[in-house]
Amino acid sequence: MNHWAAQELELLRHCWPSLDHHAGTGWCRIPDFAIPAGWNKQAAEIAFQIPDNLPGQEPYAFLVRDGLLLANNSTPSNYSPNVTTPPWGGNWGQFSWNLDPWAPGPKPGTGSSMVDFVRSITGRLRELS
Repeated sequence: MNHWAAQELELLRHCWPSLDHHAGTGWCRIPDFAIPAGWNKQAAEIAFQIPDNLPGQEPYAFLVRDGLLLANNSTPSNYSPNVTTPPWGGNWGQFSWNLDPWAPGPKPGTGSSMVDFVRSITGRLRELS
């Protein structure tokens, strides 16, 4: 993990104290991520990767353990069940997602950041599709 990514990880931990980082990888998980109304869960375990080449490489996709369905039990768009699992094992589904635009500033935490990416997950889930 490069110096920039390490600083971004600290910012993530500040915002989500329950965040778990798998040492030696870019994998992070939040075991109790709040899910907005309209889904089959109020909270879920999510995982994502801090890219190796941050800030030049933007983060992409997030995973949800044991799947996540809309409240009517339908599958959301841009979602793939049973993807390659992160280091914590188990069943995970992946949402294709990126923060648009990805425009990092001159130092970690300025411009687009990993905190912005994780916050944008809630925005994606509010789309209810």
